[in-house]
Amino acid sequence: MNDPLRTITREQIIAALDLAVLRPAARLEDVTNAARVVEDLGMASLCVASYNVAVAKQITSRVCSVIGFPHGNTSPDVKFTEAREALEDGAVELDVVINFGRFLEGREMVVVQELGRIVQLARKKKALVKAILETCYCQPGQIIDACDLCMDCGVDFVKTSTGFGPEGATPWGVKLMLEAVHGAIQVKASGGIKTYADAAMYLGMGCTRLGVGATSYQGLLP
Repeated sequence: MNDPLRTITREQIIAALDLAVLRPAARLEDVTNAARVVEDLGMASLCVASYNVAVAKQITSRVCSVIGFPHGNTSPDVKFTEAREALEDGAVELDVVINFGRFLEGREMVVVQELGRIVQLARKKKALVKAILETCYCQPGQIIDACDLCMDCGVDFVKTSTGFGPEGATPWGVKLMLEAVHGAIQVKASGGIKTYADAAMYLGMGCTRLGVGATSYQGLLP
């Protein structure tokens, strides 16, 4: 097996990066500066709050909006409205925080109802949907079940974390997710990815996207 530290290139990392500007106190200047980085380097996307989509879209077409962020516990109707407005403002990807609180207590239909509508909406706009599981709160079996549920809803990716929970991506959690989706959809690792070794490890495992804050992405690039 090839060592990812020897085989993953700077260009591969850049192409997989979703650069995030999601701090509560983020300014419009932070959004525009990050948008220029995404556009100039050719990163996968700029991930912003829905309110900032229109601003980012003026600089780059690669705009991803978070939905129901960061707790996932807004109502399905509110999430749908946020997703619709983000798409109308120009988002081409949606990172949707599932209602993990309801999922963990066994009310899976809440997740089905919210994700199903958003996925149908996104399909009409040819936009991608990533479902954020917040794996730090899940037991191993729950991670697998959440992946199965999200696949059934038609998402394009499952994503580990918001970065606002007590823990971000972990190798064991990502391994479970990759095994659960078995190549049918893609996996995004996010949260706590700070070094080239972190990025190379997750890409080497099979992730196709990496979420990283706009203030820390340079530490990933050799």
